Amino acid sequence: MATATPWSPSSFTPAHRDYAKVKLTTWAITWGVILLASLVPAVLAATGAGIALWLVLAPILLVLLLALLALRIIRRQVAALGYLEREEDFIVRSGVMWRKQVVIPYGRMQYVEVNSGPLERRYGLCQLTLNTAGTGATAHVYGLPEREGQELRERLVAAGEEQML
Repeated sequence: MATATPWSPSSFTPAHRDYAKVKLTTWAITWGVILLASLVPAVLAATGAGIALWLVLAPILLVLLLALLALRIIRRQVAALGYLEREEDFIVRSGVMWRKQVVIPYGRMQYVEVNSGPLERRYGLCQLTLNTAGTGATAHVYGLPEREGQELRERLVAAGEEQML
């Protein structure tokens, strides 16, 4: 028997739209490096090594195909990110193909940290990481504006301290 969830997808706070730019930049850097590596057989063939044409073209075509597939899913991945603050717990969702929702009771939060890499800082974004006591569950909230991330961290810490009393 299936039960309906007490929250709707529209009730989640989504990742900031600039987080898609961070993901696209990361995609471009990663796949650019992989594409350069796939050009090694072409360079060897150009220097006179006896390499079959299919061994030169296959890695390049494979990398381009995989890169385009990864590119196609980025916007959906960002749209799938979100969080929901409830009275007793905090819910984090993510994933397109493998969907994941982590429900963390405020009383189980051990610590909450705010991180940001160079690309995230460039767009004024951060990532919030929640770690829990006991089972060691960790939840990540991606694509938060820096100020919102700090405020959310303070609210979560306050809610966690309130639940522990």
